[in-house]
Amino acid sequence: MQNSTLLSSRLFAAGVTVCAIAGAAQAQLRVMNWNVASIKGDPNAIRDVVGMASEDDKAGFAVAPAILVFQEVHADDINALEALVDAAIPGINYTRGTFTTSSSEDAAGGAQAVFYRSSVVTEIPALHVDLDTGAGRKSDRWQFQLVGYSSAAAKFFVYASHLKASTGAANEDERLFGAQVIRNNSDALAQGTHIIYCGDFNLYSNGEPAYDEFLSLGNGQASDPLGTGSWGGAGNAIKHSQSPRDISAGGLVGGAMDDRFDFQLSSGEFQDGNGLSMIAGTYRSFGNDGQHYNVAINSGNNTYWPGDVPGSNALADLLFDASDHIPIIVDYQVPGVLSAAMTPNFGKVIQGAVVSVSALVQNTAAGVPAGIDSLDVQAVGTGALIGSGTTVAPLAPLLASIPLSVNTSQVGFVSGGATVTALSEAAQNASFLLSTSGQVVRASNASFSPAVDTNATTVSETDEVGVSSVPLSVPVHNFGYDLSQALLDIDLIGGLGDGFSLVSGLTSGIGGRPATLQFTFNATGKPAGTYSKVVAISVSDEDIPGSGSAQISVTLSVTLESALNPADLDGNGSVNGADLAILLGQWGSNGTADLDGSGNVDGADLAILLGAWL
Repeated sequence: MQNSTLLSSRLFAAGVTVCAIAGAAQAQLRVMNWNVASIKGDPNAIRDVVGMASEDDKAGFAVAPAILVFQEVHADDINALEALVDAAIPGINYTRGTFTTSSSEDAAGGAQAVFYRSSVVTEIPALHVDLDTGAGRKSDRWQFQLVGYSSAAAKFFVYASHLKASTGAANEDERLFGAQVIRNNSDALAQGTHIIYCGDFNLYSNGEPAYDEFLSLGNGQASDPLGTGSWGGAGNAIKHSQSPRDISAGGLVGGAMDDRFDFQLSSGEFQDGNGLSMIAGTYRSFGNDGQHYNVAINSGNNTYWPGDVPGSNALADLLFDASDHIPIIVDYQVPGVLSAAMTPNFGKVIQGAVVSVSALVQNTAAGVPAGIDSLDVQAVGTGALIGSGTTVAPLAPLLASIPLSVNTSQVGFVSGGATVTALSEAAQNASFLLSTSGQVVRASNASFSPAVDTNATTVSETDEVGVSSVPLSVPVHNFGYDLSQALLDIDLIGGLGDGFSLVSGLTSGIGGRPATLQFTFNATGKPAGTYSKVVAISVSDEDIPGSGSAQISVTLSVTLESALNPADLDGNGSVNGADLAILLGQWGSNGTADLDGSGNVDGADLAILLGAWL
């Protein structure tokens, strides 16, 4: 399951420090809480455990924690702890949250401390409070807001606590008192507030009153991601967080892995899968493979990362050396970020056409899909755009479209748009106003006349027998054209043949000027007579939405006539005595009876005339 890059960096972490994660997702909200036992363990091990938490892909992805919460931090140790955090993950900067302590709190084990990535969340310091929870200890409450999100539902509270330790009724009562103080404070928050309760609660069983208090009804009611069942015994070893050590030394408590003292509970708003919410199945005790009940966490092989036993062993050794608790890590999804667009000009469309313009939407929240909430989007048309629709905006760079119909009932320039709204909780850029415009035009109208809408006509030509071809010209108009009408295209000529063919004229974009179709008739060898052909002309609107097609027809007609006989001098259609009289009258001259073109009317011309005698 683990790739070689992660394996090598984990092993590197065991010896020195952790390599930065190139290209790791930055948007997911990973929260880690850890009792660092007053930094009595190996500081370098603490540093490297924090570093390896950034490479933990147990949930299917790796991301540096956005919030690190620590218990048992003394006033004299806060600067050293901050230095360890800063050195843990090269390239990731953390900011110290509001830190409060006192000599009495130091004497009672230490205070709570928080560090956060200011690129992911920001603290709202005015809402920090300290709560006296008994045994000389205080719980801290911080409020954070996701960077880049303005919704109130993108804010959340973190309560960090270290409740009274040890068994016995008196200690259980002290823990209950602390839980009641915390719940009284959280119940005073508005209903629907996002809340995380984390820390070392020192709870020995699910039957403790303090545990029930966290889960009781109220505005701040908590849920346990691991369920409310027992966490005792070997069958629940995967839930345990204390102690990774089987021996006590240097102030660190042994006892081995058999207790669930450390928790990260959250309110129902973190459990509903909407907006800012816990990613199901991501709650884990970091480094606990469930196979180390009542033994040290590094006893034998550790299989926290099943495909990376060497890396798991390295982490287990660090946990053994660092503290007598192991961290709790939970991953939370972030709300979606809406991006929406629409073409600003949809151009020309035909009147009455069924066409649409789409609102294009996408979810531009950064990170891996598992860490980003699904983004439901609605678009409602305005002006010339009518209708509405919904979709799920995909993660960028993918796009989804919500088509809205264009009102094409009236010719003219029209404008409209869409109100695009994110329906999902706490989404950023929750509303867009998009606009578009275009022109509705009449359909084109093919006609053979500019003055009358004529869809059928006849074009005729006459010529003499013996010519090789006869040309015919057919003008085609876009009848009634103005700028509110579509251009006309001539697409196809059908029905040709029998000597008729197209020379040129197929064209597009006919507006105020007609196009001329040039035909020809092959008259070679044709006897006198009339030849005709009905030709179909297929036309269409210019290529715009709603374009249609039509057909007009022209009858092409050619008449071939016999040529005039040159011996028919009087032009009456026959050669007879009248023509002979004309010839004899011109004898010896250069007249019209010079049939052979010799320059003189003579016997040769007489012979031609007699040869043509009817």
